[in-house]
Amino acid sequence: MYDRAKRHPEHIIEEWYLVGKIGLVLFVVAAIVIWWKGDVILAREHGCVFRDTVGFYCAGCGATRAFYHLMRGHLWQSFLCNPFVIYGIGVYVVFMINTFLYMHTEKIGFKKFPIVGLIYVGVGVLLGQWVIRNILFIGFGLTVL
Repeated sequence: MYDRAKRHPEHIIEEWYLVGKIGLVLFVVAAIVIWWKGDVILAREHGCVFRDTVGFYCAGCGATRAFYHLMRGHLWQSFLCNPFVIYGIGVYVVFMINTFLYMHTEKIGFKKFPIVGLIYVGVGVLLGQWVIRNILFIGFGLTVL
């Protein structure tokens, strides 16, 4: 049986790097669509099924708007809509640059990039903004969306 825990760290990094390359293709397609038709997409947005059903925001609320504002260069508005989008893209860029440099130079970049730890931090950012957003919305009636 193939034991994932016994694999060499370089193989794990290569797998994450492949996932990152696939993610880059998806990111480019999404960026083109948002840049080209973002106004139309946001105007037709039907809202969040979770919010319509439960009455408060889900953790992903505002992500499309955050991506739209990020593509327009409005970093603060993007952060206010959903800070996870900026965090996720930032971690992605650093990981891809680090791994590219490590794989092609073997002198620059970290061999054991802490991708799993950064994923956990990302989950914390996602859940943290969800809790804060709902406290502000439910407790004080404040919203940025």
